Amino acid sequence: MLARRGRWSVLAAALVLATCGLLVACGTTRVVEGEARMQSPNPAEPPPDGADPFSVAVPGDCLAWPGQAPEMAHVVDCAEPHLFEIAEVVDLSGQFSANAPPPRDVEIRNLSQQRCQPAIRRYLGAKYDPNSRFIASLLWQGERNWRETGDRRVFCGLQEPGPDGGEAAVVGRVADQDQSRTWPAGTCIGVDPATRLPTDVPADCAAPHAMEVTGTVDVGAQFSGPLPAQADQDAFIKDACIKATDAYLAPIARRQTTLTLIYSTIQQESWDAGSRQVACGLGAVSDAGWATLLNSAKGPLLIDGRPPAP
Repeated sequence: MLARRGRWSVLAAALVLATCGLLVACGTTRVVEGEARMQSPNPAEPPPDGADPFSVAVPGDCLAWPGQAPEMAHVVDCAEPHLFEIAEVVDLSGQFSANAPPPRDVEIRNLSQQRCQPAIRRYLGAKYDPNSRFIASLLWQGERNWRETGDRRVFCGLQEPGPDGGEAAVVGRVADQDQSRTWPAGTCIGVDPATRLPTDVPADCAAPHAMEVTGTVDVGAQFSGPLPAQADQDAFIKDACIKATDAYLAPIARRQTTLTLIYSTIQQESWDAGSRQVACGLGAVSDAGWATLLNSAKGPLLIDGRPPAP
């Protein structure tokens, strides 16, 4: 079976996903909380002129931190691996007084939606790709500093989701690279058990997942200039994905897996932003949603708990 994915919707398998069903399509944001002040670019030195460390970083700066410790965030060269790119510094003092209690989780998430999505679009301008693998994220100083300092600044920025709810390391600024949602062949993409939709986040293939990536197609290698027609893209990508998937599975025949070959075409706004690649993958879909897969299609695959029956 073949299914073409546009903005992660499966069109040829009688399943149309809601526009806001996936991580990027709705601009879903994540919130990163640091319980200490941001450090200066050199953590061993105080910020210049006695400035508040949180004010050292500016839009366009990139931040990194060790492990799962955003409280130890510091500015690094964007050419080095980093976890967060600042798009805008937002002052919330107009909404929260110096004595206001820390915002609740739902308030923070609402703020991230209301303030960070527009900030990202302004920051990237013509390089904004609504189907980007990068997501809007909000970084704040945490409850302790909220109470102790009265500082109401937060960072709106960009991150790439990584495995286990973490962040993937990124090299280079977002605007300078192809933002296509692609992953290395063999990567499995998680599934939301409540919605039965892909999460766009890498997952262990031995754990529940929606799709297994089998390769990447560079559409820009075939087409240059304006956005090619969807039919032309579809013919080229389908053929390339079949070849990539069959090579990935060999010596297993694709039909033995009973999975659907899934891919997308590139939309106008993504093409204008410089995105030129699409991922090929295998999944199982129906009117009810995406099936939950366990293990690789190369191994003892289970589809909704049952082995494939060609």
